[in-house]
Amino acid sequence: MRIDFHVHTFLDKLAPNAVASLAARAHFTPYTDGTVRDTDRAMREGGVDAYVALNIAVSPRSERHVNDFAISLTARSDVFPFGSVHPDSPNALSELDRLCAAGVRGVKFHNEYQNFYVDDDRAFPLYEACAKRGLILLFHGGADRGFEPPVKTTPARMRRVALAFPEARIVVAHLGGQDMTDQATDELADTNVFVDTSFAARSLTPERGEAVIRAFGADRVLFGTDCPWDTPQNAVGWLESMALSAAEKEKIYGGNACRLLGIAEK
Repeated sequence: MRIDFHVHTFLDKLAPNAVASLAARAHFTPYTDGTVRDTDRAMREGGVDAYVALNIAVSPRSERHVNDFAISLTARSDVFPFGSVHPDSPNALSELDRLCAAGVRGVKFHNEYQNFYVDDDRAFPLYEACAKRGLILLFHGGADRGFEPPVKTTPARMRRVALAFPEARIVVAHLGGQDMTDQATDELADTNVFVDTSFAARSLTPERGEAVIRAFGADRVLFGTDCPWDTPQNAVGWLESMALSAAEKEKIYGGNACRLLGIAEK
């Protein structure tokens, strides 16, 4: 079973402007138009059986709308939507309860777009609330090509969060730190976090990617593309060029995701 653990989708009415503005900001070429329908096409063409759909509450005001969209996707058996909450929102805890009641399995944080450092103490009550509710916490890791430094989710800052919440199920995207994989292996390989491979095929050589995967261990690596900014075909080709065993690839492509999501592997 192949599960893409890092996919971005948007409401149909918002998708064109959202994808265009994000592409212009980061100077990326999108491979879908951001709608669920076109994302389904990309996943199907890339041999992906299911995917985790991510959105971000960039402000307290957008929180409920983002979560409404996530909840709307829970009827799908092949899509696992994650919600999002903002540390400045007075309704963040009630939103977490609403997400849990709807069957949503995780929450996405992107500290650049949400404009807070990942180890800011004011966010810790949210992380604790997610952990207590059994929600997966998925963080953008490292730099974001659309933002100037300082980086708000460096591996060193992420380490503080991981050590504070050893019971939490934490995923750090982009192999633990976009453009910061040296720091990611130094700071995070000995913690509880999982990492995903999102955008790594477009930014790392297979040799470097394999070294990072070895540092974390195949049991803690999740297949992810960062669609619409990469395709499953490209990410699969990148992984297949590595000297990974069939058992290791089975874990990365879907076994670890099934374990985190609490679903049966097909």
